[in-house]
Amino acid sequence: MPPRAEVRGWSRLLAGVADQVLVGTVQDMHRAISDGAYRWVGPVGRPVQRVTDTAADLVYEVVRGSLRVAGELGAIVADRGAGASPAPAADRGAGAAASVVPAVDAPGVGVPADLPSPAALKARAIAHGVVGEELMQLSPELDLDVTLHAEGREVSVDAGGLRAAYPHANGRVTVFIHGLVDTESVWFTRPETGHALPDLALAHGATPVLVRYGTGRPVGRNGADLAARLEQLVRHWPVPVTELVLVGHSMGGLLVRAAGSVAAAAGHRWVSLVGDVLYLGTPHAGSWLEKVANTTTWVLRRQSRSAPIGTLVDGRSRGIKDLRYGTLEEDAFEGDSIDDLLTGAPSTDPLLEGVRHHLVVGRLRSARRHPLNSVFGDALVRARSAGGTGTVAGPAPDAGIRVVEVDASHTRLVRSGEVAGLLGEVLARRAS
Repeated sequence: MPPRAEVRGWSRLLAGVADQVLVGTVQDMHRAISDGAYRWVGPVGRPVQRVTDTAADLVYEVVRGSLRVAGELGAIVADRGAGASPAPAADRGAGAAASVVPAVDAPGVGVPADLPSPAALKARAIAHGVVGEELMQLSPELDLDVTLHAEGREVSVDAGGLRAAYPHANGRVTVFIHGLVDTESVWFTRPETGHALPDLALAHGATPVLVRYGTGRPVGRNGADLAARLEQLVRHWPVPVTELVLVGHSMGGLLVRAAGSVAAAAGHRWVSLVGDVLYLGTPHAGSWLEKVANTTTWVLRRQSRSAPIGTLVDGRSRGIKDLRYGTLEEDAFEGDSIDDLLTGAPSTDPLLEGVRHHLVVGRLRSARRHPLNSVFGDALVRARSAGGTGTVAGPAPDAGIRVVEVDASHTRLVRSGEVAGLLGEVLARRAS
């Protein structure tokens, strides 16, 4: 994204966060404290409270209005600073994949000079993954659709775009889907084996394809978009696709499941080409951390003075809230408040049939029964959830489901040597 669009988006988003989140929370807490204090005074103090509250509200509105104006001024300055030329279609928000210049074939860690830095991309991914949808609507320039990327560039999913981006493509395709608040660059972070997983796929004769998406969106919506992208990829790939291997880290594994459900119902062709799926620390039954966050905010909202803090934390993204139980459907919470106490339930959608599913379970300590592993799992996902116990993996052994335990924390799974060995084993078997 050129600096103009990025600065414009950040200006409005930061102003919105300062206005609605920071000052809005302070204002709510001020009112809650004021109500409590005057409640002790009784009816005699009500006239005084009305005067003080009106004056305080006026001050807050001036501050909040100033922040909104500052955000718009920042956006105007960004536009004027870039000159009068219109922004390319790719920078106007969602749905502009077709106009993006394709890239080269093999993935790597180098970043072309005309692309945002890794730090800028990470900041955008974090903002999109954490901030609620209402605030993100203030900055459509920072939105992230489900897209394919090669060498940091978005790839147009049509015949010409795919042919230019992957000039040495073959029929074996391995697709990598990252997790919460990440981008596709996470797959190249300090691999313990000396080879990043996409490079390992390339070494085994498969073409690696990297997916980028906004992790704050509902998992179900991203899953439906992923299904559509995979169908486009299969239809327009430079050569006939003979096999697909899907690798999802954390939330990425949930996207794979959601995409599979949508694609199976729609009769997509790509489903029949999937041979193996690797789920790296995927919270099939949810993450304990999101359950703790939900319970904490529910308790905070029970008391008037702490309610603003609970409301503040409840402003986190829908994508994070879907991690409470591994929710796969966008409309799963219709009719219920998503912020009620432990609202939701693990998805009962079956895994894709005729596919080998590898459920990778990480842990903090080597000893399987170490107390830290029992309480925290891999730091974010416990073993029963990552292993699909009671959800995708039933009590009876299933030949199509394999649970693999590795000595790696949640964030280290993408660069674990044991995970690399598993992927290498899968790709070598499919090549034979």
